[in-house]
Amino acid sequence: MIWLIIAIFAAWGIVLYIAKKKGEKYGFDLMGPLLMWKTEKGKKFIDRISRKKLWKHYGNAAIIICIVAMFFTTLLIIWNVIIAFSIPPEAAPSPRLILGIPGINPIIPIGYGILALAVAIIVHEFSHGILARFGKIKVNSLGLLFLIFPVGAFVEPDEEELKNTSRMKRSRVFAAGPASNIILALVCILLLGFILAPLITPKADGVIVAGDGYGIEKWGIITELNEVEINDKKEFINVTHTLQPGKFYNITLVYGENVTQKRFLHGIYVANVVENSPAENVLEVGSIIYRIDGVLMGSREDFFKFMNSTRAGDKITIDFYYNGSFFSKNVTLADKYDFIRIGENKGKGFLGVEAYGIQDMVVDANYFPKVYNPFKGRFLPYLALPFTGLSPPPKELANLYTPSPLFWMLYNILYWIFWLNFAIGTFNALPSVPLDGGYIFKDGMSYVISRFKVKKEKAEKISAILTNAISIIMFLCIFSIIIVPRLRGFISF
Repeated sequence: MIWLIIAIFAAWGIVLYIAKKKGEKYGFDLMGPLLMWKTEKGKKFIDRISRKKLWKHYGNAAIIICIVAMFFTTLLIIWNVIIAFSIPPEAAPSPRLILGIPGINPIIPIGYGILALAVAIIVHEFSHGILARFGKIKVNSLGLLFLIFPVGAFVEPDEEELKNTSRMKRSRVFAAGPASNIILALVCILLLGFILAPLITPKADGVIVAGDGYGIEKWGIITELNEVEINDKKEFINVTHTLQPGKFYNITLVYGENVTQKRFLHGIYVANVVENSPAENVLEVGSIIYRIDGVLMGSREDFFKFMNSTRAGDKITIDFYYNGSFFSKNVTLADKYDFIRIGENKGKGFLGVEAYGIQDMVVDANYFPKVYNPFKGRFLPYLALPFTGLSPPPKELANLYTPSPLFWMLYNILYWIFWLNFAIGTFNALPSVPLDGGYIFKDGMSYVISRFKVKKEKAEKISAILTNAISIIMFLCIFSIIIVPRLRGFISF
């Protein structure tokens, strides 16, 4: 596979070389690794559709949409800056996440990403062109951008005419691109929420294994526990209350079309062991604790309740199962404050494990249809599906539901058109040049300042200074989201 990728990019390098040498007369030019094709074709189409009067109203609405997006996106960035001062260095976002480019940004799938990015750029640029022509501003050229495949388009309004036109006409041109992206994102989310998402139904009732542990593979539906039929998580939890920690029980699982049986020991599963903690060298990830100092451990709540009753220096006996054998070990608890520096932790006992019960790693079979419906949950978690590894959905998870692979392909296409259009639209609405929002902000400030009987030239000079200052601040905010958590690894603040 790696050799195929190398061969494709080698061939692309040859294409770029030929385009550089002989492509100018055909309208080809290079822009880094991108091949740009300029053409006069399509200008008549833009001229024809830009004659309708509705574009004036569209442009005015676009300005309002961009101002609203500018406000909320700026607030979101400020909120992330504040969070950056509290998250640990290992949780710092990668610089690659800032770039919405498939193949560079690790969360954007290449296939769906290229298609969605092409749609977003075409919509964005042609919207600029249509509003430019509506405002009687000349369009010099338009064309396509290629990175092996077409990845976008561009429209070039005449810069001099754009500069000399009225503030309102200029703002309509700049607002059209981001607003069209946001409107297309809204159309996609309506299709996803009201047409596609309702079709996602589970193949079987039960609970889905959404976490790792107990030797049970992820993305299966548990339909029976201890020979009791399971329809939902409430029934599952009720059955776990009847189980005795330290004993083995059977579960029945459905993986796609396959039904299988598993045997597990009831207790709390150790998912992580804190470095240099009392648990280190005593417990391993995968251990199942079923008793501590004679107290049975059947859930995370049992473990928290016991640990909250302990003090630093207490000696406890842990009975656990690991790798096919039973063990009993004595451990002296540390001071929780030494590991989690919150005042109320002083003197409390600390073992140093992250542990949970089997009931904590399952969700209702109807949970994911709600996750994939933007109107059944909150918007930000839906937007964050790529960050949680749920878009595109894992094949094993998709197989638990009735829709066909063709359905999921359509769902993923619409989701990524929504996601990248929303991202490009809101990012371009930021009050920073050279983004569209920066020019809208600049013209807006110029208009407000001129209302105080300031000459137009002076108003535009002041607005330019303000816009440049805001642009620098926004750049520093975005930069700090990436760098501040990493600095905290070297400097304590």
